[in-house]
Amino acid sequence: MLTGGSAAEQLYLALAVGHEFRKINGLQILFGDERCVPPDHPESNFGLVMRTLLRDGLPPSWSLLRMNAENPDPEVAAAAYEAILPESVDVLLLSMGTDGHIASLFPGSSALFQGRRRVVHVVAPKPPFERLTVTPSVIMKARHVFVMALGKDKAAVYEQAKLAPSNISELPARLVLEATWFLDTHSRI
Repeated sequence: MLTGGSAAEQLYLALAVGHEFRKINGLQILFGDERCVPPDHPESNFGLVMRTLLRDGLPPSWSLLRMNAENPDPEVAAAAYEAILPESVDVLLLSMGTDGHIASLFPGSSALFQGRRRVVHVVAPKPPFERLTVTPSVIMKARHVFVMALGKDKAAVYEQAKLAPSNISELPARLVLEATWFLDTHSRI
C-alpha cells in the first residue's frame, strides 16, 4: 500500500532507476489515501506513482487498485475501495506530515476513531481538501509498516509523538510508533 508526498516521490524515482523491483511477481499495489482529483492531476497519489515508480508501465504480473477519488460522490468512492481491499496488507508505506498526519488522517479528525469503516471520505485542513483515506483499522492490521519522516521538523514531531504515545488525536503518527521509521534529521524536502 503506497503513499504520496515529496519523500515518496524521491523513493519512487530512486526505485524506478534500478528496475530490480519490477522482477517481483504478482505484486498488488494499493493506496492508503488519495486526493479527490482526477488521476492525471498533479496532486493525485495515483498520478505520482504512475509518473515515477511505474513510469515504464505496470509489469504484466502486477495489479493496481486505485481509489476512484474523482467520483462526484466521495462516500460511494470510499465504499467501493473498501469493498476491494484485502483483509490486510503485507507492506504499508506512509509519510508523516509536519503536523503529524499519516495517510489523510489529520490531527483532530473523527476518522481516527472510526471503528467500522476501513476507507472513509475526509475533509483535510490543507488543499486539496476532499480526500479518501484508510482508517486506523487498516493501518493496524498491516504486517509491515514503514514511515518516512524526512527533515529536522519531522524528526522533531516524531520525538514529540513518543512523549505522549496514547494521544493519537493530537498526532495521528502515534498510531505507528512501533513501525519502521526512516528519519533524516539533516535535510529538508
